[in-house]
Amino acid sequence: MAEEGALKMAFDRLIGQEQWSELLFRAWKNDRLAHALLISGAPGSGKETLALEMAKILNCTEEEYGSCGNCSACKRIERLEHPNLQFIFPLPGGTRDIDDPLAGLNKDTLEFIQSEIARKAANPYYRIEIPGANVVRIDSIRSIRKNAYLKSAEPGKKVVIVSRAEKMNNEAANSFLKLLEEPPPDTYLFLTTSKPDSLVSTIRSRCQEIKLNRLEMSKVIESIMSAGATAKRAEELAELVDGDIGRALKLMEKGEYDERVEIAEEIIGVISNGAAKDISSLNRKISLLSKEGKEKLTDILNIALHKLIDDGVPGIMRSKVAMPFDKAIDLIGRNIYIPMIFTTLVYETRYLLRSKSKNRSETAKIG
Repeated sequence: MAEEGALKMAFDRLIGQEQWSELLFRAWKNDRLAHALLISGAPGSGKETLALEMAKILNCTEEEYGSCGNCSACKRIERLEHPNLQFIFPLPGGTRDIDDPLAGLNKDTLEFIQSEIARKAANPYYRIEIPGANVVRIDSIRSIRKNAYLKSAEPGKKVVIVSRAEKMNNEAANSFLKLLEEPPPDTYLFLTTSKPDSLVSTIRSRCQEIKLNRLEMSKVIESIMSAGATAKRAEELAELVDGDIGRALKLMEKGEYDERVEIAEEIIGVISNGAAKDISSLNRKISLLSKEGKEKLTDILNIALHKLIDDGVPGIMRSKVAMPFDKAIDLIGRNIYIPMIFTTLVYETRYLLRSKSKNRSETAKIG
């Protein structure tokens, strides 16, 4: 019973994943924890949260059989401030400096990075994303290697977490591989990724792979509600982000979900009875939004589709109404001309909905 309590306390911030938390807890307790873990799974499944909870276990100063979550070491790991923890994530380009991967980044970017880290500290499911950050830089890996062989300033084990490890380019991957081939003492390397197949095979072969399960939708909804959303909003968000809690948090925090809903409702209005000038006006708006990324447009179309269906599209018609939306989302992913995509979507959906109304009227006359 005491062991069960210690296990629960050690992973108190992790949602679900009981199978893997128990396996890793027992491996640690029996001194059989692999020094290199590749933690993979769908976005929002808790990869980084699991890695951070393991870092607490390896550094807690108060709890003999896990982590207390309250000592200075546990709190500083949660805040990503402990000297034994290195949390690496993709960064934008800057002046190369073997000792400092942040060298050359401007003040605004550095401030944005700090704000993202603060959000991550507040909720481990929050995903740090820096504009223009497309790779895990070689500078970051060199910094890891330099610090890994230095003596720890505090008791415990050193932990390196590489977020979105698939973003390592060849140069960074080769440098990290040397660390795996000559692992420093008392150091654990945790790689997290949603795309394990994108990692070079030599890195994967030297890691024990942990494949997290996709979270149950009920747990995702519960988590979003605990962040302040109503039950209805939590259900909508959970469906929109396909269970990715981190992305749901971003949409809630920045108010972007409300913006997406507003535009989705404009689309529905144009489909229902918009004139040519209305279609043209919204087309310009959609084209401007496309510059903010494909994900945002995809969200908007998915919201519009679900609202259309909820507004009374019968079950037999739902798959037909979904077809022009699915086609539009696919074309957006292929970088096809946005005005053409949107105009086609409006007229195809309008035709389907009016055909439905016409058939319903004729059925009523026959009756």
